[in-house]
Amino acid sequence: MVQSWWRSAVLGLALALLFGALMASRNPDDPASVVVVVAAFTTWPVVAVALQVLWFDRAATGRDIAQGELGVEHAWFQEAAATAFATMIGGLLFLEGVGDALNVSWMAPVGLAHALVLGLGTFAGSYLWLRFGRR
Repeated sequence: MVQSWWRSAVLGLALALLFGALMASRNPDDPASVVVVVAAFTTWPVVAVALQVLWFDRAATGRDIAQGELGVEHAWFQEAAATAFATMIGGLLFLEGVGDALNVSWMAPVGLAHALVLGLGTFAGSYLWLRFGRR
């Protein structure tokens, strides 16, 4: 397991540091060392996992996807996630647009609370509808 992830971890760290350096160059008012470290720390896991799943271990990813498509529970989960994602993006754009146009302070600018409530609420509602509503 460790042997298969070392390339992703090393290349992911290099790309995360490069991203941090780019962010530091775009924000000259902030201390460069802090920007590089914070950007690398927050992006390294995402980049490493993406490299492993999409590039270095593509065959295992394909096998996992094929095995996961067999269950109805997995299909419900996937459909609920897709519905929640589309609804969240549309809902956030709607909240931002209407809140800005009507000058309603709690609607715009859209923040993390809006995304969490809309995304998790839509996912839960969609999953429960698929799980119990289609019988």
